[in-house]
Amino acid sequence: MDPFSQAALGAVVAQASAQHKIGFRVVVAGALAGASPDIDVFFADDYFHNLQIHRGITHSLFFAPLVGPIIGYLIYKYECYRCSELISPERLGYWVLAIFLALLSHPLLDVLTPYGTQLLLPFSDQRFALFAIPIIDPLYTLPLLIAVILGWRHRHKLRVNLIGVCLLFLTTTYLMYAWYLGQAAKQEAERQLSILGAHDFKVESFPTFLQIHYRRIVARTTSADWVGYISMWRPCQIEWGMAEQSPVSLFEEVSDLREVRIFEWFAMGWAHRTLREQDGATIYQYADLRYGLALDPKDSFFSLNISDTVQGFQWDTQNPISNSGDINQRLNNLFQFAYPRSCEHSANF
Repeated sequence: MDPFSQAALGAVVAQASAQHKIGFRVVVAGALAGASPDIDVFFADDYFHNLQIHRGITHSLFFAPLVGPIIGYLIYKYECYRCSELISPERLGYWVLAIFLALLSHPLLDVLTPYGTQLLLPFSDQRFALFAIPIIDPLYTLPLLIAVILGWRHRHKLRVNLIGVCLLFLTTTYLMYAWYLGQAAKQEAERQLSILGAHDFKVESFPTFLQIHYRRIVARTTSADWVGYISMWRPCQIEWGMAEQSPVSLFEEVSDLREVRIFEWFAMGWAHRTLREQDGATIYQYADLRYGLALDPKDSFFSLNISDTVQGFQWDTQNPISNSGDINQRLNNLFQFAYPRSCEHSANF
């Protein structure tokens, strides 16, 4: 998720595990540890390298057990250096526990988003995603911020960690509810497709933006992709947009290009392929079906266009369909579509 939410989660995890023993400083350290795995974005050489390394090794499940104890130990030694007397070894254990849990909370939260997280690096670069929540969700982040504020106000009370425990339980329940909504949306889409007489579809539900109720539904066959939207606040009939998918055999000429290999790996099997001609040049277009605000499967926030020109293959990542005005209008209408008063008032992007 966004670094702000990750920092808030890391802070509350540290609060719940160690504030009653160390004090509010562990909450601050937990916030920094919770956000720190996203430092990987600063080491990318280009757009595609960023797709490769973001949510990479710093998001591995093996990162926190290795790095957390080291950081916790260094903080403890710094405290010993600043104090005239050696601090209790028990404090070391709480520092290690808090930093370890704060670091671990980052990939565990990220895996709930559609982006994909490489949990098993360095042993495997497979991306994992549960498609439960959007990358930014204020309703999830707000209770975490409340926990941090309460932790500051009541920092001298012995059982201050209970505040963090209670708010973690609340927000974790919210995440489970978001995952349930995704599964329910998928089942509802499958039900509606079966009524329409459609069979042999691979169906998935993806969150949209800023909330968990409005879902983007993608249904795939071997030759076409279908996109629709449904509000799980008030499920209504799904309106579908469809686009034929160009055969894989037509893309063999570009399949070994670095940019294509990375993009298809990043899309986790949800790349829509379109072959078209423009100004005498052949364009191989890839669109990530997980992201978008329109019914057209070719309309995505993550796109790759490979042009076969006389100078060789050239690429860009601009969406050839959407423009900023369209996107702004769709975002403005987002909550109206997410929470319709009735099916008569519902709409699709």
